[in-house]
Amino acid sequence: MAVYSLLITHSPFEITKTVAAQAFASELIAQGQTLKNIFFYGEGTHHANALVQLPSDEYQWHHRWQRIQTMAQCSLLVCVTAAVKRGLLSEIEANEAGIDMATITSPFEQAGLGEFFTQLHKCDQLVQF
Repeated sequence: MAVYSLLITHSPFEITKTVAAQAFASELIAQGQTLKNIFFYGEGTHHANALVQLPSDEYQWHHRWQRIQTMAQCSLLVCVTAAVKRGLLSEIEANEAGIDMATITSPFEQAGLGEFFTQLHKCDQLVQF
């Protein structure tokens, strides 16, 4: 079985791409493949925004990533530089900025590009959405 890493660079509001990426991840899991990590970069960092409150009749992409993470036991890595540029902060950055609330919460975690590249050495396939 192959080991996969996904790279998400599109906004979650590009719903067709979001659904495709999540369906691909779910299919990997169903086939018994290993999904090592999902790295959110650029506009893709918005997928990790815990403050987005979607109406109940809309596609719940944030919760779907959480379910995929639970099923695959993979890392949901958010590029720290790209996230901060977009106002998305982990608890550490929020505290440093004197803000009471983080926008990036578990199971999403911030990581640098170097960490992502290091983890790619443990993967057979990288698929970008």
